Amino acid sequence: MKKEEWFTPDYYPEFSCKADKCRHTCCSTWRIPVSKKEYQKLITMECSEDLNRRVQSAFVIPETVNDDVYRYVSFNWLGQCPIQEKGLCSLHAEKGEGYLPKVCKLYPRSLKKVGVHNVASCSSSCERIIEMLYERKDLHIISIEMEAENELFYEIGEEEGEQILLFQELIKDHTTSLCQSISDICKIINEKEFSKDYHEDIDPLPEGLKLLKRFIGQNNLFGQIAMEVYERYEKDKELYEKDKEGFEKRYPDWMPFFERLINNSMIYECFPFVDKRADRTSVYKGLCLTYGLLRLVCIGYCSLHDKKEDLIDATAALFHLIEHTAFYYNAPLICDNAAVFLKL
Repeated sequence: MKKEEWFTPDYYPEFSCKADKCRHTCCSTWRIPVSKKEYQKLITMECSEDLNRRVQSAFVIPETVNDDVYRYVSFNWLGQCPIQEKGLCSLHAEKGEGYLPKVCKLYPRSLKKVGVHNVASCSSSCERIIEMLYERKDLHIISIEMEAENELFYEIGEEEGEQILLFQELIKDHTTSLCQSISDICKIINEKEFSKDYHEDIDPLPEGLKLLKRFIGQNNLFGQIAMEVYERYEKDKELYEKDKEGFEKRYPDWMPFFERLINNSMIYECFPFVDKRADRTSVYKGLCLTYGLLRLVCIGYCSLHDKKEDLIDATAALFHLIEHTAFYYNAPLICDNAAVFLKL
């Protein structure tokens, strides 16, 4: 494999996994798909008795089986991957990276061919990525040379490529608020519907709580966070304005931090082409929901938990939902008035 030019966020060359130092490992409560080829390689490999026992009991059959999604990694009673131990992968430790399923090997990285360009990015659902975004002042795209193979392909034209870059520049515009930057992007996508949606006389907080309620009960960190935030404001909605003031005082740089988070997610998702099934209306609604949920979840959760790590955990859990489900595709289905989320 020869070296090629790749466009990446500037933190990409610096990233390394925290491994057992991660508070919430990526292999907890996440259905990791394994291909037929990977599965057969794993269950027939020569290894220690302990690793063989772990691997033989590690998989469940998905509802729809194909060669790419042949099995899912199951969870133990703690909601963790049965192959890991104390935050470290037993498979990686004994057999090396070559035996890891593709998802485990790549995450949080994503390698895409976008038009004629190679784009390498990382998910905002990764704890370490969010820490790096929190520590920086800006997020820039750089060019590097590296050996890598594309996993996803986005067939787009030159005009569509220019729109991707335009939206990334708009989200980074420091001359206006983040909310206004998102509004400008939404108007380019569908000005008529966005304007109608945004000017609806609707209180955004009840809409946000209604959405959070849908995620309560999920067996993951976001389900727990959604429950805590929902219960806090369902009992007393007036607390939100007080909490908002306290959050912005404790984190005066919240807006540029949110900007970097959303911009990083846009790069990762190849926004506005995040889901080939999603039309442009779905895309603008998904972006509004991302901003509103980020505000609501961080303000609510950080009013109950006062460490910087709690802010990191809340954002990682949210972007796990946004970037690893059909979030943008489902945006119009889960919320009728997504634009009002910009008012949270």
